[in-house]
Amino acid sequence: DTDSWEQRMSQALEELKGVVYRYVKNQGLGFTIPYELDGETHQYVPDFIVDIEDGHGPDDPLHLVIEVTGKNDRAKQAKTDTARTLWVPAVNNTGRYGRWHFVEITDPWDGANVVASIAHAGAVTA
Repeated sequence: DTDSWEQRMSQALEELKGVVYRYVKNQGLGFTIPYELDGETHQYVPDFIVDIEDGHGPDDPLHLVIEVTGKNDRAKQAKTDTARTLWVPAVNNTGRYGRWHFVEITDPWDGANVVASIAHAGAVTA
């Protein structure tokens, strides 16, 4: 990837041995989240999907959807709000696809800390 922010996020994920089981750059995978903007339906392609250890063990990882962004426009807001407040609760409510969480990372140099804090928060409540 030529995007330096996403490269830095990949490096941060690599540094989180023991927290990150696996991750993938969501490019060409077909994983999208539908959202609406101005009455039109669009498909949102988040940057990463990461399975993390949050105290539930390797058979029950937390699937973390990560968006790395410095943008703050209406489309980005619609995408991230939909992922956070509609898609994650809906997929978690089915109980068929594991546990999911969404995070928007605005500083990839702090990305490892953000992911580690999510893992730690889950471990505390596990």
